[in-house]
Amino acid sequence: MFASVRAVRPEGALVSMGSSSTNVVTLRLRPAHGRGRPTKVGDEPITLGRHPDNTIMLKDDKASRFHCKIERTDDGVIVRDLKSRNGIRVNGERTVFSPLQAGDLLRVGKSEFIVEAEGALANEVGAKRAKGAEEPEPEWALELKRILKDLPPKQAQLEGVSLINADGQPTDVLRTSGEGPRAIRYLLRVASKAHATDIHIEPKRDEFHVRMRVDGQMIWIVELPHNVGELALGLIRATCQMKQAARDAVQDGHFSAKFDDRRTEFRVSITPSVHGAKGVIRVLDHRDIPHSLEELGLLSYMHQRIRRITRQDHGLLLACGPTGSGKTTTLYNMLREVDRNARNIVTIEDPVEYTLEGVTQLPVDEDKGKGFSDLLRSVLRQDPDVILVGEIRDEMTARTAMQASMTGHVVLTTVHSKDSVTSIFRLLDLGVEGYLVANSLDLVLAQRLVRVLCDNCKAEMDLKPGQVTRMGKFLGGKTTAYAAVGCKRCLGTGYRGRRGVFELLDVNDELRDIILKEPSVQGIKAVIEQGLFTTLAQFGWRLVGEGSTSVDEVDRVAAIG
Repeated sequence: MFASVRAVRPEGALVSMGSSSTNVVTLRLRPAHGRGRPTKVGDEPITLGRHPDNTIMLKDDKASRFHCKIERTDDGVIVRDLKSRNGIRVNGERTVFSPLQAGDLLRVGKSEFIVEAEGALANEVGAKRAKGAEEPEPEWALELKRILKDLPPKQAQLEGVSLINADGQPTDVLRTSGEGPRAIRYLLRVASKAHATDIHIEPKRDEFHVRMRVDGQMIWIVELPHNVGELALGLIRATCQMKQAARDAVQDGHFSAKFDDRRTEFRVSITPSVHGAKGVIRVLDHRDIPHSLEELGLLSYMHQRIRRITRQDHGLLLACGPTGSGKTTTLYNMLREVDRNARNIVTIEDPVEYTLEGVTQLPVDEDKGKGFSDLLRSVLRQDPDVILVGEIRDEMTARTAMQASMTGHVVLTTVHSKDSVTSIFRLLDLGVEGYLVANSLDLVLAQRLVRVLCDNCKAEMDLKPGQVTRMGKFLGGKTTAYAAVGCKRCLGTGYRGRRGVFELLDVNDELRDIILKEPSVQGIKAVIEQGLFTTLAQFGWRLVGEGSTSVDEVDRVAAIG
């Protein structure tokens, strides 16, 4: 009989143990942000605590530096307290030494672990083989089915899924038997229900680790046997129609999947690593994308000012933020406000992620001499009214875009910067003259994405006096907020979904004077504080007051000291 320890809230581990010297101890750490990957150890004891030298390092202020130890003895598996300040509990009873058996609940600080039995599946397989009955699914498939069962919405049966290859032709490969098709079938279903944006299939020495990016965070999903991971990647290669002879080369491709109610596009990147090829599948699911300015959740004055520029005959709107902050989605929703029948709209993107009816969309191809600046100069000769430039990367693109906005075009573009104020200095750092920046800029929109608390498990907590003072009026008079806890419905993260936080800088004549004469962060902030201006942090505090997100999440995203 084997035993395992699996964390349920908020940290976690899976420990498989046995009395035989041939048994392997498997540790599965489930961090506060989601599911954790297995860490295998031999006969060495497993320690838990806050110190990095522990086998399981707990991000738990209630845990001691070296809290407890789990080890295998001749009599079985035991847990031993290491003179911790809060002790350990087994099945609710405080103890300093206790044997562990299947079904036990172990609490270390604020972290809880359930001791589970392993080996029952192997016995069941052997018994069914002896009787000639159908074999049950392997453990990795059962784990994926458990995830599907826990994730909302509850469904009587699994979601149907079929593949469409790179040529747009349907294929029945997922309907065939075999572990490769079964793995891809389950992984696509989990990605669909979890609203994942990326699937990572990572080769290790003896197995493949599968993680998914959910709400911007990497979440551990499952461990696949090495042969299953190879079969799954081979199926993806075939569906993308990649050359099999180039298995050791970097390969890119795409395919689609048809679910019960929609079609989803996938982009694939396969790169060789030390232990084999790693596959990353980008999920482009249209259902998770806002389709209007109203759905973005902007404050009313922001919404009105942005809508106004989309109806002007000239102007420049600059969206700023890091990669993955939703800038392109915001610009697309601005284009939806434009009369596409009466105006000529052109986009220059790298790459074109979504098609928009009534818009000419041009992909960037640096290898063929079609960079942002090259395409932008070409587009200006095609009588455009509105131009979307995916990103300003160099001085030439910035200067051309600004000149276009001053000569009768509406230009929407993006730049990588921390906030709206620093984006001005980013343009100046590229070498653009101050007069050009001052005279062309109309609006600068900074944005981030914060995770939304899971309604199933969020818990109300009292705010500290310092937090109430710092957030002030943006809390709406409240002294409590909600915090993330974690449950099966949110993969243990405490969050389910994301929404935007925004900061809009309206470039008026006073700001233009500062940019022209002596630009400084302090000078710009002194001007904008006199008008209507909401910072990213203040926008996030509004969401905290509404109960949509947590203080920790706003601090993480808005980088508040």
